[in-house]
Amino acid sequence: MMKQSSQFTNLPLEIITNILSRLPILLILRHKLVCKAWLELFQSPEFSKLHLSKSSAGLLVYQHLGESCLLKIFGFGNEPEVERHEHNYIPVTVLDLTEFKCQTIAGSVDGFICLRAVGHMDNLYICNPITREYLTLPTPEGLVQFPSIVTYGFGVSTTGGQYKVVRIFHETELDQTGVCVRIPRSDCHVYTLGTTGTWRSIAPSSPLYYNCYSIGAFLNGNLHWLAGDLKDSNLIISCLDLDKEMFRTMSPPLPVRCLGSLVVLGDCLSVCDNTSENDIVIWIMKDYGVGKSWTKEFVISKLPNLAGECYEHVNPIKVFRNGDVLMIWGDFYMFYYSNKTKTISKTEIIETACCGSVEAMLHVPSLVSLTCFEGENVYSF
Repeated sequence: MMKQSSQFTNLPLEIITNILSRLPILLILRHKLVCKAWLELFQSPEFSKLHLSKSSAGLLVYQHLGESCLLKIFGFGNEPEVERHEHNYIPVTVLDLTEFKCQTIAGSVDGFICLRAVGHMDNLYICNPITREYLTLPTPEGLVQFPSIVTYGFGVSTTGGQYKVVRIFHETELDQTGVCVRIPRSDCHVYTLGTTGTWRSIAPSSPLYYNCYSIGAFLNGNLHWLAGDLKDSNLIISCLDLDKEMFRTMSPPLPVRCLGSLVVLGDCLSVCDNTSENDIVIWIMKDYGVGKSWTKEFVISKLPNLAGECYEHVNPIKVFRNGDVLMIWGDFYMFYYSNKTKTISKTEIIETACCGSVEAMLHVPSLVSLTCFEGENVYSF
């Protein structure tokens, strides 16, 4: 064993770096203790970026249990066993983020997550849970008071490689039933990490009704939100190009109002419709930006345990190679659809509590330090 280790260390540094950059993040964290040379290598910006370019997404779970907030990261193992689906999730790390007092995650990009504390004045943080670093964004101007709505997105521009947090604010006027009938004012601001340290105002989209619980789905350098068009009461996809910082619209698979959510599955936009009492319908946009390419990919029966009237959005998270689909119902129930048995079952990887809530999304663990954003004050936790 010692001889093999010696032979490995005698390899050229370029080959060693290439080999180590292919290791899962959990093994990287363990191998940091092997020797000082490896620790220095793993902490170098060049290795961090190389490792990120070869890393695959795992599962990020943000869970509220009473007053505690836990961030859990899992890697995906081999193909899931239908009977014991939870065996496919490999724990990487668990962090206590209670001190941030954040209620939701506004996005995950390249190992960085955007945390949001919801209130009259939003507190926003960018965090790398692997390096245990964070930075605090300046508080956006203006109070948020009901029925005003704020929604966020987090992404990176394709050409410039700039990481941007997008904040969409609009005042709303509601009728007696609580339905939005007019948007008197709409603003959009962008914060670019590592630049001026201030929010910049850009031209907002046409007056659209954004859901305050939704976050921008990031794909192909663009952020996407499923919004309501007040002109004809239909749904529309609002799309922001992060390079040009200009809005445009796309057509969803169902123009009529529905209990739908917009996410990214694989490399495609996806709309999940939970309007029916009996089925969950998942649509996939096969050809990005082409409305005619929407395909009804899954029709998942909710019988028997989830059938009936529903008022919660369902967010698909991942489609496995064997056709299983991992999903989350509202903010409290994580489950999967078995392509083999055509049934749905609850996952057992998280604790449940009557006062708790949970968010989940794909996340690529990264060794890249937040200090790469010059001018930002980076702290450790």
